Amino acid sequence: MKNKYARHLALSLLLLCSPLALAEFIVSHRAPFSEGDKHHVYSTELLRLALEKTRKEYGDFTLRPIPPRNYARAVKAAVDNAYPNLMIETSYEQALTHHAKLDFINFPMDLGVLGYRVCFINPKLKASGKEITTLDQLRQYNFVHGVGWADTIIFRHNGLKVQEIEYYDGIFLMVIGGRVDFFCRGVNEILGEMEQFSQLKELTIDDQFLLVYPLPRFFYLNRANTLAKERIGLGLQRAYADGSMQALWKESFLPSLALVGLKQRKVIRLENPLLDELDMSFVPDFMPLLDEEPKKSQAK
Repeated sequence: MKNKYARHLALSLLLLCSPLALAEFIVSHRAPFSEGDKHHVYSTELLRLALEKTRKEYGDFTLRPIPPRNYARAVKAAVDNAYPNLMIETSYEQALTHHAKLDFINFPMDLGVLGYRVCFINPKLKASGKEITTLDQLRQYNFVHGVGWADTIIFRHNGLKVQEIEYYDGIFLMVIGGRVDFFCRGVNEILGEMEQFSQLKELTIDDQFLLVYPLPRFFYLNRANTLAKERIGLGLQRAYADGSMQALWKESFLPSLALVGLKQRKVIRLENPLLDELDMSFVPDFMPLLDEEPKKSQAK
């Protein structure tokens, strides 16, 4: 009996000292692409929150940024499993799971806010005073997106003309220079980008319309990283259930939503053809969180 106990104790100690038990749980995430870039602040803090909510069962963790890269190259890194448990936050596309063979955590990480879009506008077009409040009117103008963005497919499906540009910072120069008419951004992104590019004095947003289309965003990861999917998925559910996710959402996004003035805009709805096979865990709705909007920002 003593020998059996001794063998059991030895096996337990061996497992505790194994590389698997001692392995550091690393979650990789995207870093700012340039100085002042705040696009990944919320998603990184949401990952931290989800991991904290599961620390008791799963143990300690380390969040580690990858070298700055654009969206297409970040997705390629996830496909190649180039970094431990790399998480890419992006909108749903069947191609990412069917062709790129990635997986996603079925929880809308930004509660659908990115599908509400306000556009940076060519200053001369804004100064012209033209009324633009319908989709048919928008079809006369040119839009611009980054390479590989799902929005390009959505806009073209709705009859809008879109150019794709690889260099993100250069898009803003194209808008103020009149080479394109509109660059549409999530209402949660506008304030951060106004601040990031505050040196561009002519940078301005349209104040007439609001584009709305379903654009749920998820954390995508390599299919091999099943433990990370399980842990972060559970953490997101817990954070939403106890309200800590909503608190982070409001802290991160309400100032930008206050700046754009959602209620004063004409809503123009677009169809998203990319969601045909998507079965969401729940339909995101951030509208109840707008009841406590802060005072409008003084950002120009």
